[in-house]
Amino acid sequence: MIVTLAGHVDHGKTAIVQALTGTNTDRLKEEQERGLTIDLGFAYTTLGEQRVGFVDVPGHTRFIHNMIAGVASQQHAMLIIAADDGVMPQTIEHTQILELLGIHSGTIVINKVDLVDQERLEQLRTEVSHFTSSNFLRRSKIFEVSATQQTGFEALRDHLVAMSASFHQQHSHDAFRMAIDRSFVLQGVGTVVTGTVAAGQVKIGDQLHLTSSQDSVRVRSLNVQGEETQQAIFGDRCSLNIAGNDTNLARRGSWLCDARSVNTVQRVSVKLSLLADYPRKLNHWCSVHVYHLTDHCEAHIALIRSKEIQPGASELAELDCSVPMNFKAGDRLLIRDKDLSRTLGSAFVIGVVPSAIKRRRINRNLAALQSLSEAVEKHDPVLAIECEASQSIVNESDFRKFWNLNEDQFEDILGMASIERLGGYSLSRLWVEELRERLIEFLRGFHQTNPDVVGAPFNQITSAVPVSTKVIRFVLDLMVKREAIQLIRGSYSLPSHTRTTPQFDEQLYLTIKSLFDQQHPMSLGDVAKQLRKPLRDLESSIRPMFVANVLVQVAPNRVLTPERIDILKDQATQLASHNPFTVKEFRDVSGLGRNLAIDVLEYFDRRRITRRDGDTRVMVG
Repeated sequence: MIVTLAGHVDHGKTAIVQALTGTNTDRLKEEQERGLTIDLGFAYTTLGEQRVGFVDVPGHTRFIHNMIAGVASQQHAMLIIAADDGVMPQTIEHTQILELLGIHSGTIVINKVDLVDQERLEQLRTEVSHFTSSNFLRRSKIFEVSATQQTGFEALRDHLVAMSASFHQQHSHDAFRMAIDRSFVLQGVGTVVTGTVAAGQVKIGDQLHLTSSQDSVRVRSLNVQGEETQQAIFGDRCSLNIAGNDTNLARRGSWLCDARSVNTVQRVSVKLSLLADYPRKLNHWCSVHVYHLTDHCEAHIALIRSKEIQPGASELAELDCSVPMNFKAGDRLLIRDKDLSRTLGSAFVIGVVPSAIKRRRINRNLAALQSLSEAVEKHDPVLAIECEASQSIVNESDFRKFWNLNEDQFEDILGMASIERLGGYSLSRLWVEELRERLIEFLRGFHQTNPDVVGAPFNQITSAVPVSTKVIRFVLDLMVKREAIQLIRGSYSLPSHTRTTPQFDEQLYLTIKSLFDQQHPMSLGDVAKQLRKPLRDLESSIRPMFVANVLVQVAPNRVLTPERIDILKDQATQLASHNPFTVKEFRDVSGLGRNLAIDVLEYFDRRRITRRDGDTRVMVG
C-alpha cells in the first residue's frame, strides 16, 4: 500500500514518516537547512507483514505543484493536522486535491498533542469532525500522536497494517503507462526513473516509449516499494533502471508508455466540476493551469452550453491545451486558476475533440456527449465506441490508444459493439443500414433517369444525399465490398442495372482516338483546331463517347483513352509499391507534362485510385 501524506506546512508530515519508517524524506540540502519540505520524499518500511510506502509532500502553498505530483488515485491518504494550529488553508486545499484526484480512503492524524491541553484537544476533535463531514475523510479513523515524543504510534501502525492487508490492488490489463516524478543517474547503473504505475504492468526487458525523447528505452531492472522485483503492476510505486538513447531527457512530467498506445492530444472534451468554495464564477475561454499526475500545461476552458459556470456546478466543456498531452479516457485532471493562487476544480476526460469541430459549435450533439461521459464514467468502451460511431466515423487505432487498450482487449470490444467495420474505421450499424437504403433508392432513381450511363459519380451522390462525404464514402465502400452495389470506373451502380448502349459518331471516334492515345496526347482544344471544328460542337459530339467509356475525360480540356488510363495507372501503382510518390516522380515516369500529370492524378483521386496526403500520393484502389 502507498500512503500519500497531506497537510499544512509545519504540521509534522516529515517527522511522522520518520517515526514510522526511520527515514528522513527531506533529502535536499536546502530542505534540511530550512526544515521545510520542498520536493517529494519517499520512504518504505515493513509494518507487520505488510510492505508500506510513504510519499511525503510539501505543505507550503508555494510548492503545491510538487504536492500534486505525488498524488495518485490508487493511494491511501494520511492527513496530518497539528493540534496547536488546527485546520489551516493547506489542510483544506490538500484535502480537496486528494478528493478531486480520486482518492477514496484515508486516515487522519492529529500531531503535536503534547503542545496542547485537553480542552484544546476536545475543541480540535470537534473542528476536525466538522471539517471532514463533507469530504471523503468523513468515515476515517483519527489518531493522536506526538512525533517529537514518539507517542501514539503503536495504534497508528496497527491501523496501517490492517488497512494495507485489506487494500485491494486492482490488476489492470490495459497498456502500460507511468508518469515520471523523479529522474536521476546512479554511477555504474545509469538512468533511474520513479513513479506510480498508472495502468497495466511492466517487466524487466520490456521496450517502452519515453515521451520526452520520443524514443524507445529498455527496462534493465525494477524496484517496487524499495525491493528488487521482476514485475510492477497498476498501483505499484516503482523505480525503473532504463537504457536507450537520450534517457538523460527523462524528467518529471515525462511518461513511460507501451509504444503501441502512444497518442498525444491537445483538445479534449471533459466534464468540468467547480469547487463549491471557489469565490467566483468561471467564464468561457478563461486561462487555467492543468495538472495531470506529474505533468502540467496551461490551457483554455471552452464551455459548450453556456458562457459561465457557477461554483459547485458541473459542466461539459473542452480543454484547449497549450501543448500536446498524454490524456486517456477517464483521466482525472486538477485545474488551478491562472495565477496559481488556488485550486478551482477538476476535469474528467471524456473524449478527443476532432480538429474539424470548431469551438462552441452550436450544433454539437450534447446528448451524445453526455452519453459518452456516462460511458467513460462506467469505464464501458463498448458503449463509448457505439456512441462515437453514431456521430461520425471512428478511427479504431486512435480510439484504442485513447482508451489505452491492448490489441486483444480491443478486438473483443469491437466484436461486442453494434458497429460496422472497414479498413480500420467503424460506423454505427444502425446508421449504415439507414444510409444503405437511401443510397439504393437514389441509385434506382438515377438509373431510371439515366439508362445509358454506367452509374452515378461520387460527387453526384453526395449532392443528393446530405450526409458527411466521409460517411457516404464509408458506406459505399462497404456496399461494394459486400457486392450490394458495383463500382465501375469511379461510378456506382446497382448490380441489376444494364445500361443501354449510347450511340456516338464512330467515324469521328476512329479519327480522334489516336490523338488521345499517346504519351503526349493533344488537348481537346488542339484537336478541335486540327479538325477545324468549333470546340463546343466537338464537346457535344464526343460526350456520348464518355458515356460509352471509349474515351475518358480527366479534366475539362483533357481526354485520354481507357487504354492510356490503364498504362498510367500501372505506372502509378509501380511507383507506390516503394513509397508514397510526388507529382514530379509521376511526371518523370509517365513522360507527361506537369499540368497533365496533375490533371491525371486529380482524376485518380476522384476515382479513388489514389489518395493525396500533403505533397504525396498513395494507391488505395
